[in-house]
Amino acid sequence: MTDPLILKGYRALRRKDLRSAHNYFLAAEKQTSDDNVKYQALIGLGLTLKELGQYEKCVEVFKRSVDLVPSPKEAFFNLGNVYEEMGDHALAIQNYDLAIAIDANMHEAHLNRGVAWYNLEKHEQSINDFKNSYPSERIRSLCLSNIGIAHLDRKRYEKAIDFFDRSLEIDPENIHALCGKGLALYAMDQYDESMICFDAAISIKDDFYLAHYYKGHILNGLDLLEDAEESILNAVSIREEYPLAWFELGQIKKMKNDVNGALKAYEKAVRYHEDVFEEALFQRGKLHMELGQPEKAVKDFKKICKNNPHVGRVWLELGKALLKLDGKENAAEKALNNAYLLIPSDVDVVKTYSRLLLKKGYTEKAFKVLKEGMERTPDPRVGLMLAAIQKDLSNHSDAVITCEEVLNMEPGLTEAWLLMGRSYGALGKVEEYKQCLRQYLHKKPEDNLVRRELSALGE
Repeated sequence: MTDPLILKGYRALRRKDLRSAHNYFLAAEKQTSDDNVKYQALIGLGLTLKELGQYEKCVEVFKRSVDLVPSPKEAFFNLGNVYEEMGDHALAIQNYDLAIAIDANMHEAHLNRGVAWYNLEKHEQSINDFKNSYPSERIRSLCLSNIGIAHLDRKRYEKAIDFFDRSLEIDPENIHALCGKGLALYAMDQYDESMICFDAAISIKDDFYLAHYYKGHILNGLDLLEDAEESILNAVSIREEYPLAWFELGQIKKMKNDVNGALKAYEKAVRYHEDVFEEALFQRGKLHMELGQPEKAVKDFKKICKNNPHVGRVWLELGKALLKLDGKENAAEKALNNAYLLIPSDVDVVKTYSRLLLKKGYTEKAFKVLKEGMERTPDPRVGLMLAAIQKDLSNHSDAVITCEEVLNMEPGLTEAWLLMGRSYGALGKVEEYKQCLRQYLHKKPEDNLVRRELSALGE
């Protein structure tokens, strides 16, 4: 027979009267010498502390209960749940292991261990545990949808849909299965069917913020910006602290040229994210640049680089922002060098970095960057810069060859005709020189200086 104080504790816990629940369980534990009663009281006390968010105390209480009975499967199971809440998935799995070792048919322990494996991105172990949860009818639909989600993460879309459908056969109102199926269908370019799934989830539970978010995300991908914004606003009205929804809203506002609205949305995405929300900071930094606020942009980009120094595009944008500030050329050079080391094939990196090197008088280094850039990713503008250096270094034959490559890529690039002509002139090839100037003037007849240059050659 259960101790009356423990019964009162669970009644208080069910109605969310946590203070009373805490007092009942504590009193039950103190007033008995029976280890079984103490065990039950401590389990209830631990659950109450978990509801109060006092995880460290909760762990202590569950650990105290372990030695009171021969088979403390509930204590290990609840320890696993607390560690999972704390984000320590490995410790959670250890405790679920102990619970399952006591009772191999403890289906909820299999289910929760499956979730912990999933959070560690161990999808095969996750799927196996979800399958072992099947015998419990109460959670069978949820297990099937969890297997579907694991397959979805591994881009096995048809398998995922199969498990979502099996889940929905048991429980047609499983909103997680509906959303998972919607995402799988979207990944398979079945947009109409995808939207039906999200609308169905919303009709079942209108305050399910994830369904509103995913619907908005997909509508945004389809360029239906007004409908997308409405769905995302629904999501944040239900759960304001959901950072992905604020980021999506920022993207939508940016597409609608609402710069201030986008900035506000990105700021909330950054604020509500537990860790450094790199993409939100990156987009906010770029908007600060558009608004002529390089100081603010530098702060955003630096936060990302400090958290994750291996993203070349962020170093590039940091370098560009630093170039807008007085006295920051050396810092910009370091940032752009990092960008070049990380993404040496990026044309924007090659152009921006080499321009700065030329400005600082590092001609040989700029030449090396441009030459390697053309070899990795041929680009007419990079080629034009390379040809200009070759000409300045009196490598006129190389300059001509590079200009020819440039014009093959972009025949209308008039500066290449002028540069090639002058390189021919330096080589004493007058006819080729004149022909190049004619081509240039055909595109830019208003350039009187070049016209006089051609006249001086006897035209």
